[in-house]
Amino acid sequence: MSRFGTRTFRGLKEQEAFNKTIAGKYAKLVKKNHFLYLGLPFLLSIVAGSIYLQKFTSIKWEKYDEKYRQLGEDEMLDMIENKRTFDKKNDFYRLQGLLTDHIEKEVQTDYEMKRVQRKKEDEPVW
Repeated sequence: MSRFGTRTFRGLKEQEAFNKTIAGKYAKLVKKNHFLYLGLPFLLSIVAGSIYLQKFTSIKWEKYDEKYRQLGEDEMLDMIENKRTFDKKNDFYRLQGLLTDHIEKEVQTDYEMKRVQRKKEDEPVW
């Protein structure tokens, strides 16, 4: 097994003192069976975290479903059937404020289409 850090030098007394600590006892156990004392707790923490976080994500999606479940099928169909028709030209003029009456959707005709003169170099040459 590869070690995580560099091996520190300890004297005989320091090593005995280290072996009596919790970290020393754990290091000795990891050397004997590294999967049991290092890999297994890591995998269990990942699985437990996934299960624990699953509750939070389920709450999030349940609230999302609740929000859209409030409409019944009939109400949804009514919304689809009563949609406003979309016409690019009329909506453009309505948003620009050029329509005289929004209900009839007639375009004002008090302007005249006039071509702007171009420079000679801008004229297309065929």
